[in-house]
Amino acid sequence: MTLKSIIIDDEPLARNLLKDFAGKVSFLEISGAFSNGVEALQYLQQHEVDLVFLDIQMPDITGLELLRTLSSPPGVIFTTAYAEYAVEGFNLDAVDYLLKPFDFPRFLKAVNKVMELQLLKNQSRVKTDRQEDDFLFVKDGRELVKVYFDEIDYIQGQKDYVLFKTQSKKLLSLMNMKDLERDLPQEKFLRIHQSFIINTLKIQSASGDQVKVADEWLSVSQSYKQSFKAFLSRYKR
Repeated sequence: MTLKSIIIDDEPLARNLLKDFAGKVSFLEISGAFSNGVEALQYLQQHEVDLVFLDIQMPDITGLELLRTLSSPPGVIFTTAYAEYAVEGFNLDAVDYLLKPFDFPRFLKAVNKVMELQLLKNQSRVKTDRQEDDFLFVKDGRELVKVYFDEIDYIQGQKDYVLFKTQSKKLLSLMNMKDLERDLPQEKFLRIHQSFIINTLKIQSASGDQVKVADEWLSVSQSYKQSFKAFLSRYKR
């Protein structure tokens, strides 16, 4: 993961030092360096940025004023020679505050903090992005069990019952395969046999009339051979 970053500082030596320090950190990408806040604001209106190294005392608009104009600000590390602005900077949700002159270890500590916050944000976003139709409830005996589609390895029809095979469990439910097939997302599941529906993301290999799913070989019947070959051809290289 890379943090797209910009530098906003009216001092050339400060901009060069930040560029030099950033060049030593593998996950930092400096996509712009600006000597004033006006130019930087124009850039921020047109580009997505993960991190801003922001000086406070600058002509035209201060770093604090600039940050207040942003409705959805990226991560901000203030870089300034004035310690008296620290409290106000943190009140604006700055991630860190580097007091000039600062050394590389202190710089690295600040950017690591931003990376940790970004990783936590991404994990939270993945959990939030799971929509209501990403799962179904399966009746297993008297119990309704919530099963996410991406957890399913394959589904096997057994007369009037359906067996759901996941990495952690097997669930047997009174259900019709045809009705179930209609309710499953077609971009994730493929029927390969009268008795089998597989999660295509769990396919490991294919050979002849068989496909290996989650370390198990399943048969591809004559009726579904063409649709299975068509699926494989989309990814064959």
